Formats: sequence, structure tokens, C-alpha cells
Amino acid sequence: MLDGNELRALIRDVIAAEIAAVKREAAPAKAMPAEHRVRIANDADLAAFAKQVLSLANDPATRSAIANGSYRFTLEGGSSAAPASSAPASASPRIDKGVVTETLLLKLPKGTRRLQIGAGVSVTPLARDKASSLGITIERMKP
Repeated sequence: MLDGNELRALIRDVIAAEIAAVKREAAPAKAMPAEHRVRIANDADLAAFAKQVLSLANDPATRSAIANGSYRFTLEGGSSAAPASSAPASASPRIDKGVVTETLLLKLPKGTRRLQIGAGVSVTPLARDKASSLGITIERMKP
């Protein structure tokens, strides 16, 4: 059973996640690029690209798109012969912190069957019900 402080912290997390979701929905939708062209000619370019990916991953929708391969990166001057579905079949979205809500589940890419969550991630009861109805298995990863 949860004590009062744990319950308050959980409620605070859920409210914060819902407020963030409402703010994201109210903001004008940003179209995700079909592909993101990258030029990597040296170590400095590679480091800059890594920082850019980390920055993009701050947005849960973009992070999920990167993880499932729908947000593609291509090298400038390189061949774009790779098929759009070149992401590994085992790739599944992963949430490492925060709260999994029904809204978050509805934003997952179509066809998602598995969601990996970190050890400290909370899942709302409504999200558990929605995951079940969508056929999504929530797997808690070990720390």
C-alpha cells in the first residue's frame, strides 16, 4: 500500500504529464521530416549529430519515431537506396522516465505491440486498460 507522500508524488507526476500533453496538443503540430539529411565528415560533425539526436529525443513523439524508424536519417552524398522500413523488427518504443498515460499510448506509432518502460516509470490505470484494448504489451525493463 502507498503511503501519503508516495501517493502525492504519483498524483503530481500524473498531473504534470497531463499538463504537458495538453500543452503539446495546444501547440501547432510540427510536421516530422520524411528524412533528416546529415553530413558527417569528421569527429566534430559526429559529436554535433549525437547532440542533435539527444535534443530531438526530448520530445516523446520524435523519440518514438526515431526508435521505430519512421524518423529517418540519411547521409548527405550517400545512397538513399535503403528501404523506408529498414528499422529492426524488434524495435519498440521505450519510456525511461515519467508516467505512461492513455494520451501517450494513443500517440504511439500504428502497429506498436510492445512498449518498454524503465524501472521508475509509472503507468496510470487508464493507460493499462487502453494498452490492453490496443493490444500493446507493457514490459518493465530492469535497472
